[in-house]
Amino acid sequence: MGKLNRFDLSRIIEKFKTPVFFETGTFRGDGVEYALQSPFKQIISIEIIPGLADEAKKRFAGIGKVKIIEGDSSSAMENELPRLAGNCIFWLDAHFPGADAGMTDYDATMDESVRLPLVTESSIISRHRKGYRDVIIMDDLRIYEDGPYQNGNVPADALPKKDRNIDFVNQNFGETHHIYKLYQEEGYIFLLPKASRWNIFALFFKRPPVPEFFLTKDVL
Repeated sequence: MGKLNRFDLSRIIEKFKTPVFFETGTFRGDGVEYALQSPFKQIISIEIIPGLADEAKKRFAGIGKVKIIEGDSSSAMENELPRLAGNCIFWLDAHFPGADAGMTDYDATMDESVRLPLVTESSIISRHRKGYRDVIIMDDLRIYEDGPYQNGNVPADALPKKDRNIDFVNQNFGETHHIYKLYQEEGYIFLLPKASRWNIFALFFKRPPVPEFFLTKDVL
């Protein structure tokens, strides 16, 4: 599980004018709680597990700018993104639904697009968000490739059933975004609009990564 609070969302909002926070994988709602500390105008979070979605709806009841959606991330994104205006910060963390809450196993039998929805989510964002300058943070890079991760490579029971690679990231965002990899925790893929030339360490990290887990310098 990644740590959204590693990233300085307020600075990203300031530099990229991103009034919307869009999360896949609400879990206990801590990502939404952290996003509320920054000046977003709208916060949307999707959770496939009904019990977790209900908990989050109760937790944030009465906060008008927060919208919790119960459902699978792909279907919810297809419904929400066509009518969503303004640049977004996307936090994509919907893999292995229910596993971290002890509701399912990491190797539970389910459709791969539900178990590991990042490929589908990326395609949907690319299709619906043309012309926007979104910032995209993807959690758990280690699911898709081995590397010097702070928390080690992915356990065998969490491996994808198909080939492991992140070609889909370059295919969907290579023309529009700089694509970086970070090996802190379980690894992140960090995408910034190509017109930007910011020092990402100075701007976007609440707690800068220790040297051995710095972002790779190579762009995909």
